[in-house]
Amino acid sequence: MNRAEFYQMIGTGIRRYLPMGYQEYQVHIKETEISGEKNALLVMEKEGIKNMPVMSLETYLDRVKGGEDEKAVLIDIAVDYARMVSIQCRSQHRQMAR
Repeated sequence: MNRAEFYQMIGTGIRRYLPMGYQEYQVHIKETEISGEKNALLVMEKEGIKNMPVMSLETYLDRVKGGEDEKAVLIDIAVDYARMVSIQCRSQHRQMAR
């Protein structure tokens, strides 16, 4: 699977595995270049929601290229992203409580 196919898989399939609250978010995959190498980043956006985490997709792409089941990788991306949001929300809540 090449990068374009991987990005398409995420763009069309990730919502199936995200919690219900994320169904209305727009899914974006941004490419950046770090030290001369491409790096794919997952960003989810929704109007009125700010500071969503940005997650690197490179390890997941490597897993798919290595032959791992695409659905399992997609589920892991969704779970890991939801976990990042949860951690960020808890951190922001703690800062506001101070």
